[in-house]
Amino acid sequence: MKRLAATAAFAWLMTTGAAIAGPPVPTPKEVLGHDMGEDRYVASYSETTIYWKRLAEVSDRIKLVDIGPTVEKRRQLMAIVSSPENLAMLDKYKDISERLGRAEGLTDAQARALAAEGKAVIWVDGGIHASETLTHSAIIQQVYDLVNSDDAEAKRIRDNVIMLFAANNPDGQELVANWYMRIKDPAKREAGFESLPKLYHAYVGHDNNRDFYMAEMPETQNISRVLFRDWRPQIVLNQHQTGPAGTVVFIPPFRDPFNFNFDPLVMTSLEEVGAAMQSRLLADGKRGGTSRDGAHYDTWYNGNLRSISYFHNAIGILTETIGKPVPIDIELVPERQLPGNNQPAPIAPQKWHIGQSLEYSMTINRAVLSYAASNREKLLFNIYRMGANSIARGSTDNWTMTPTRIAEMHAASAATGAKPVATRTRGSSSIDPRFYDAVMKNPANRDARAYVIDPGQRDYPTAIRFLNALIKLGVDVDRASAPFTANGKSWPAGTYFVRTAQAYRPHILDMFEPQDYPENFEYPGGPPIPPADATGYTPAFQMGVGFERVLDPLEVPSERISTLLSPTPGRIVGDGKAGYLVGHGANNSFILSNRLLKAGQSVSWLSQPVAVAGAAAEPGALWIPASPVATRIVEAAATELGLNVERAAAAPIGERDAMKRPRIALVDLYGGLMPTGWMRWIFDQHEFPFTIVYPQQLDAGKLRRDFDVVILPHAAFQPQSARASGDGMFRGRGDDKQPKPEEIPAEYRAWLGSVTPEKTVPALKAFVEDGGSLIAMGGSAQALALAMDLPVEDAVAETVDGKTARPPRSKFYVPGALVEASVDRNSPFAYGMPEKVDLFFDDSPVWKLKPGATGVEVPVRFAGVPKLKSGWAHGLERMGGAAAIVEVDRGKGRIVLIGPEVALRAQTHGAFKLLFNAIYLGAGHGRR
Repeated sequence: MKRLAATAAFAWLMTTGAAIAGPPVPTPKEVLGHDMGEDRYVASYSETTIYWKRLAEVSDRIKLVDIGPTVEKRRQLMAIVSSPENLAMLDKYKDISERLGRAEGLTDAQARALAAEGKAVIWVDGGIHASETLTHSAIIQQVYDLVNSDDAEAKRIRDNVIMLFAANNPDGQELVANWYMRIKDPAKREAGFESLPKLYHAYVGHDNNRDFYMAEMPETQNISRVLFRDWRPQIVLNQHQTGPAGTVVFIPPFRDPFNFNFDPLVMTSLEEVGAAMQSRLLADGKRGGTSRDGAHYDTWYNGNLRSISYFHNAIGILTETIGKPVPIDIELVPERQLPGNNQPAPIAPQKWHIGQSLEYSMTINRAVLSYAASNREKLLFNIYRMGANSIARGSTDNWTMTPTRIAEMHAASAATGAKPVATRTRGSSSIDPRFYDAVMKNPANRDARAYVIDPGQRDYPTAIRFLNALIKLGVDVDRASAPFTANGKSWPAGTYFVRTAQAYRPHILDMFEPQDYPENFEYPGGPPIPPADATGYTPAFQMGVGFERVLDPLEVPSERISTLLSPTPGRIVGDGKAGYLVGHGANNSFILSNRLLKAGQSVSWLSQPVAVAGAAAEPGALWIPASPVATRIVEAAATELGLNVERAAAAPIGERDAMKRPRIALVDLYGGLMPTGWMRWIFDQHEFPFTIVYPQQLDAGKLRRDFDVVILPHAAFQPQSARASGDGMFRGRGDDKQPKPEEIPAEYRAWLGSVTPEKTVPALKAFVEDGGSLIAMGGSAQALALAMDLPVEDAVAETVDGKTARPPRSKFYVPGALVEASVDRNSPFAYGMPEKVDLFFDDSPVWKLKPGATGVEVPVRFAGVPKLKSGWAHGLERMGGAAAIVEVDRGKGRIVLIGPEVALRAQTHGAFKLLFNAIYLGAGHGRR
């Protein structure tokens, strides 16, 4: 095996290829026994690797590279396909692509020379959503086509393009294929994957394609390293299933809104490739392709594999193709039958086989690769051009136009009494051009040239996690080599900062700045047009990171950081022998607590404010009596976890609450809940012990014997009306979607069932009354409040014609945005929190207390009219004064309702303590 240079230590070449005069290239059927696109067949990841390795044994047009481990410790392979001559000089072409993508230190002339010498680099993937099985077959067949074919187009592609093929989700692909193919009689195999027992990614299922600005999962990290560090391809072809009803495939371009951060050249290039794809489909007689408003996909959100490409100056292509392993019918959607720009060639209703979908995938693949071959130099130069533009914008005063700036211009004009002049373009009017400079050239509105990370912030280790998220996505971080001044403040040597004069400036801005999503209604006063995903998600806000925007040039001697950071070691101060004080502000303090309690050591929370290692006094500090074991754990944690520690000469005076190791029951359903999966990931990262429980175990009762805390994540408990309607707030699987017990292996039958008012709620009531703590989140909290008749009611509901319900979306709509909430820092539920926290709100439940409510605590609420921090919110004034978290005493125990998302996709680090505190208070009951 020959090792690749400049890759991660574990990346290696599986083969160096065979001689040209080797044996003929075998078809997939000759190796695997199945044709790709065969009805009632699903290709596993094992089969993918078997076939690719077989090709690599007999052909010099393919090399395999191991790009890293998966969650389940499989090896994730990437097949590199090109001409033998290109593969022989792979390191050279990778270096050219990386240099042009980075764009630093190059002139235009040098970039053009490199573009003329280099090869286009195109990423082609499949299977990120493992139930989308067409894409498993597609990448097998596409690799075969490009390795085997000797037509003129294939030769031109291999000569001019280096293709990187990868299966995005090996573990999920293996699970789905093995589950489907376990039925030996093909005629008895199900239409889809309705009976799959668990998520098709060990933790996050479908949300693995929402992980790309945080890169928490190993597979995301592998892919991101290839895309944004090692290779920096110019096009990313991300293949999905299924297409919109009444069509065959969705292809770019996309509908608005357009994210304001990325370079416009990436969107015009996307239009070019999309046109080439549609034209190729039509030239091949393949009808039914749709684009733009033909589906809900847009280019706003940064968390998808294809969309994050735009923030890295690459052309991200999404395809969504219909098809299942069994034949289906193309639906008749009459509105789809009229030709237009969204869909130039409608397709008639008809029976459809997965093999036909594969033919579409092959045509699209050839269209993209042929475009790349014909536009090799342009693609290579343009990714440099966009990177150079970003470096230039980050090096000078620059302003970004947003909807807020447009509103400011209109307001400034209206303040003078001037009347706008309507234009022929709907929804627009012209005003005096002087207001452009007044708003857009206002020095206070400039884009940041750098972001300085405050080294003295409450949770510095989480700030380091944020920096690592940037680094994993190709951003370079700087560490000051000497003290410096910025924004009138002095910063010590060792301070981290991020310059925006980088090729990936669009991604940097999107990670630090609020998303200013445009209001988007079907018509004035009408219903809103839903976004494709979150409208506001600023990771720095979600993680509670303290930083300063620096608008002027920042000249600081510094060291460039491009590898992952470890937490800055904490300080250990004092020489006392009685024990240790540790602050409650860092999430990593819960890792320390979990380690100590696992080792049988004592941990208490101090209810009175205490200063720790020179920090400001706050309630909730940890007191850890000295012992040889505690000393070893605490002092190691100071270095490993970045926690400041004070050695105390005596135990602190005042009340304190002894903690005990929590016995956590985390509820899941058959088929798997993504909120549960993300919670498992968060718990694993913070070393919380937990047990997954299913409804049958809950219904059996006697929960208090085994558990202190039961957690109902969002969608674990759904009202029947929500299950029937498919309401997005209550995403999950109802009884009607679960298989019959006799249809699945015995090991999974105990997982069947749902959380119900009839059986489960009485068992949960008994658990609480016997001293247990029940934590319900999101939609489950709303359902539980109703089922248990808790003294709360929906704070935004309105009564019309005697019926109380949430107002229509035309009056109240918050589709995934960050909203500021106020925190009662004296409540143990909020220990370690700042006075304000940015909570992710996605039409989440919020409450007001019923008259006469007693035994209720509200540690977090939306005071006044809440402040929108990032994204889009309509009717936010209805949330004024609403409770975000409610604690209700019942019997010997408590019920905690958490409305907004505090554990969303392992991104909301700034709110984690609200959940962690609730768990520990439930385990140790806290101080009443």
